[in-house]
Amino acid sequence: MSEKQNVIVVGVDGSPASDRALEWAMQEGRSRGWTVEVVTAFDHAVQVGSLAESTVARQAREAAETAQVRQVDKVAAPYRDDVTLSCEVVEGPPVQRLMDAARHAGLLVVGSHGHGRAREILVGSVAAGCILNATCPVVVLPAPHLEPLESQALQAP
Repeated sequence: MSEKQNVIVVGVDGSPASDRALEWAMQEGRSRGWTVEVVTAFDHAVQVGSLAESTVARQAREAAETAQVRQVDKVAAPYRDDVTLSCEVVEGPPVQRLMDAARHAGLLVVGSHGHGRAREILVGSVAAGCILNATCPVVVLPAPHLEPLESQALQAP
């Protein structure tokens, strides 16, 4: 195993949970004096008869880059003077790309759920994959609740 560096890798996808993960990573980076590396992984599917693969890949990359810039500008701005920050957009399955990015990291941070459909489970597939496969400690942050928990409770008839 390679020597770990004073780096926090944080996976972001524009979701509320990844906003929280990015903010936590920036706070932790400031506290520890560590660099924060923001990683956005995108995967695209090409359908037969659709645009050429290179066009679809380019559009997917541009969308991921734009989303990452917006998220970093929104969440990380207050910490920019105190934390060394790098950003990367990579193509491929998010779990694999985060594992690649975190090989040298001292810590990996992700949100509990991204933009996937399964919101009822404890953690989403990317968070679960990171927990199972990472070679460094993993911090999983839940999305903030947008409505009070009592309004989400089942009502008796």
